[in-house]
Amino acid sequence: MPSGPRTGSSTGSRRRSFVATALSGALVATLAAGCSMFQSPPEPNDAARALAAALADGDFSRVPLKGTTAAEAGAFVQAAYKDLDSLRPAVSVTDVSHADGSEKATATLSTRWDVSKTGADWTYQSKVAMSLVDGAWQVSWNPALVAPQLASDETLTIARKWPRRADIVDASGGKLMTEREVSVVGIDKTKVSGAAAAASARHLAALLGIDSTRYAAKVGSAGAKAFVEALTLRASDPVLEKNGAAIAQVKGAITVPAMKVLGPSRTFAAPILGSVGEATAEQVKASKGTLEAGDSVGASGLEFRYDAQLRGTPGLAVQAVKRGADGSVLDKRELFAEQSAEGQPLTITLDPKAQSAAEAALAKQTAHPTALVAVRVSTGEILAAAVGPAADGSTLALAGKVAPGSTFKIASSLANVRKGATADTKLPCTDSLTVNGRRFSNYTTYPKDKLGDIPMQTALAFSCNTAFISQYQKVSQDDLTKAAQSLGMGDKLDLPFTGFLGSVPATDDVVEHAASFIGQGRVEASPLTMAVVVASVMKGQTVRPQLVAGAPALPAPATPLDPTEADVLRQEMRAVVSEGSGKVLRPLGVEYAKTGTAEFGTKNPPDTHTWMVAGRGDIAIAAYNEVGDNGVTGSAPFIVSFLKAYDLR
Repeated sequence: MPSGPRTGSSTGSRRRSFVATALSGALVATLAAGCSMFQSPPEPNDAARALAAALADGDFSRVPLKGTTAAEAGAFVQAAYKDLDSLRPAVSVTDVSHADGSEKATATLSTRWDVSKTGADWTYQSKVAMSLVDGAWQVSWNPALVAPQLASDETLTIARKWPRRADIVDASGGKLMTEREVSVVGIDKTKVSGAAAAASARHLAALLGIDSTRYAAKVGSAGAKAFVEALTLRASDPVLEKNGAAIAQVKGAITVPAMKVLGPSRTFAAPILGSVGEATAEQVKASKGTLEAGDSVGASGLEFRYDAQLRGTPGLAVQAVKRGADGSVLDKRELFAEQSAEGQPLTITLDPKAQSAAEAALAKQTAHPTALVAVRVSTGEILAAAVGPAADGSTLALAGKVAPGSTFKIASSLANVRKGATADTKLPCTDSLTVNGRRFSNYTTYPKDKLGDIPMQTALAFSCNTAFISQYQKVSQDDLTKAAQSLGMGDKLDLPFTGFLGSVPATDDVVEHAASFIGQGRVEASPLTMAVVVASVMKGQTVRPQLVAGAPALPAPATPLDPTEADVLRQEMRAVVSEGSGKVLRPLGVEYAKTGTAEFGTKNPPDTHTWMVAGRGDIAIAAYNEVGDNGVTGSAPFIVSFLKAYDLR
């Protein structure tokens, strides 16, 4: 039977093909969906590392943040770091805690600040909350990520904390340089302005005794909210006592109590002790980061030389600071602190009573610079070193460089002794003596009955110039130099204080050599030098001066003083007191002395420096006057006044 058309079979085949295709597509879709269901979510580590980098450099553009924008977070961090200059933290991710399948994670950040060049770093850890949002991890913002418990209205600052400056003390521990109460007087420009401020400045300056024009200009150029200091006075200053009420009536004038490192009085050993002030730009630069502008440092004297010992090492505090709209500090709290290390006191040999007696002896010497030094013979300790008002706070007493005049004949005598002379050896004392065309003579009042061949003892007692100069061919310049060195004069030593121990330079000039015998030419000394010379004679061995307790011992001279040589010198210096120019000191028990004058300048007749050196008991003294007639009238009165006051101590 013939078959009919197969239309039904063709339609079924097409349906089966469509179903298969549909099933195949569904299977592919299902498989694709299955792959998506089993894909791992992103890790939070990258977001944590981005945050760590941003906390270090302030750039949050790559940090996915929650709770703030990148711009806001960056602005906050930059503001928080503003007062830290270039200091920035090192931040690292130390751990990320994330449970499988969880949309929450916690990162641990470790932060280190190199806040100190010498101390420990400031370190801390922070916990960071993270969450998975739309397939990406976000960091929950919190200002405390910048520093522990930091609030949104706080910034960071570092305050250096210097310890209290150590004192300079005397041998008994008495405070010489220490913090003392002062009053800082000035104009507060928040209380007065314009022409009224200028008028107040001039009025205040007049009451304080300072330059009114200069101070008025200083006030005028200062800011509208400035306090302009006029003068810092000790709390007990007579100016405050006398004008305190009047100062209080000046519009805008205020007196601010403060503490400042000062000596016992304005003048007490001021050139030696020195002062403390704000670090200069040069000092800040030279300190290589140790000092900053505004730090207190030694400005002169021992305070300057021993500044590092006295000031100690600063500590610091990292603070969270809240400021008002005008920038004023409303609140602050400490986040980290490094303790300061206190400085060490400096002990010196000055005896306060001896120093006060020396200063009192020179207090009225306003015409010419004067100085007095007292040394303890047995130890070389400097007991007093004072200058008069006309010396204007200079280092004349310990470091002056002037001709010692006839006091140098002590060294000339020693040089003669080393050539075989004794106190009784006769030397020719003539009215004058010419050396290579230069005429030398004695002082105008030299006693005529002491001319002729006289014992060296007499020549020293009455200070005959020509007798000593007559030995210029027998005693060389090198002999004089070595004799001076044996007496503690002329060696270049590294002193632990500002001082000068004299100079007797070599010379081939015969006239200069002749002048050296009487302490002129190029021979130089300080009052300290000549006090040491006397101390060496009295002790019978070379004395080295000591001002700073515990300082390394100074080396002995190449040729030490022999006790038998010193016997001759003591005999001669006794004669100065018993029969010569030092008689004026005998009532005070002085045993040894020598006067001196030294010509200087271009006047005709020339001006003269005057000297008197003396020894009594365990004290050697040298007194100097820049201009005087002779040692008896020009310098001896200082020693008389000093000993009288010292004996009353």
